[in-house]
Amino acid sequence: MLLSKTSEHALRGLIYLAGQAPGKPSLSRDIADHLGASVQYVTGILRRLAKRGVLISVKGKGGGFVLRPGAENMNILDMVEIVDGRQVMPHCVFSLKKCAKEMGCPIHCQWQQLKNQEMEILRTQTIGSVARLCSMDILSRDPIGNGQQTATL
Repeated sequence: MLLSKTSEHALRGLIYLAGQAPGKPSLSRDIADHLGASVQYVTGILRRLAKRGVLISVKGKGGGFVLRPGAENMNILDMVEIVDGRQVMPHCVFSLKKCAKEMGCPIHCQWQQLKNQEMEILRTQTIGSVARLCSMDILSRDPIGNGQQTATL
């Protein structure tokens, strides 16, 4: 299961907020600029996260979004389920409606092992642990596909 674009933007937005001064709101416009996405799209994601208690939405002048204390302990799987509005269930590589051990696709057993490993990674990695890795410049990314490597998510 690859992350949906929305989940990817949510994760990168949360990592951005985790790297900001505690309690200091960030404008959705600044987060959108950082992510290379539209303000409306990012604001919708941030509002959804605020509604579910992951973020605090601060209204008025000097307002924006703040990572709620303790939210850095949320695992990535829970964040994906909040953002995508469904329980994460990796699908069959051949898109079969019913793919089970008894009646699976030709690579069911191998694919199931990969899915289990991926789910375990999403379950054990937290927003905070990924943010710490990013702050150590371990991860690099070319978010707009221009060939330049950056250490920001």
